[in-house]
Amino acid sequence: MGEHLYTYNDPPNPRHLDQIVEVLRSNGVIALPTGTNWAFCADPTSKKANQRIRMLKPGHPKELPFSLLCKDISMATTMTTIDGSAFRMLNRAWPGPFTMLLRSNRQLPRLLKTKREVVGVRIPDDPLTLAVVEHFGGPLMASTVPRGDDGQHLRMGYEVFEAHGHGLDLVVDVGDELPGSQTTVVDLTSGAPEVVREGAGDVSLL
Repeated sequence: MGEHLYTYNDPPNPRHLDQIVEVLRSNGVIALPTGTNWAFCADPTSKKANQRIRMLKPGHPKELPFSLLCKDISMATTMTTIDGSAFRMLNRAWPGPFTMLLRSNRQLPRLLKTKREVVGVRIPDDPLTLAVVEHFGGPLMASTVPRGDDGQHLRMGYEVFEAHGHGLDLVVDVGDELPGSQTTVVDLTSGAPEVVREGAGDVSLL
């Protein structure tokens, strides 16, 4: 059974950030609040962590890679191709409840040890998660925590711990209830934005 770590984000606890990053760098899997919902997160270069998340989400398609959480647009540009018009759009949408599908660049295989033509990227509007990503020093692999038996998203950290603590190393919790909503997914790979899934993100910002 993993640990349920209660912390705070104003400001983040440096000792807790060190603990979280140590877990991530040891092939660990954690649960983080991402503003809209909870997500399983791990080092994107860790094949072991990738397999562990897939065990927690057996219904996730094998051919579908997980998305990446970034600290800011600058971090996203280290792995993806973002032109001027896309940058202006992303600057309006991020941080916030949008997952953007972007074309990868030549640096992605070197940074993440994987070949992907399209990358789903998100910059969440959650200070704790952004602090974890910054302290880790790179993007995190992320996938939304599955819904509960009632078909609803888990909103509280203790619910995530009770349902998935057996397969996690840490549930990082500030005690807040999340909305339990999905992000809006937008495909920017062809230039013009195409809404793949409507969610919490206001598409009028695009």
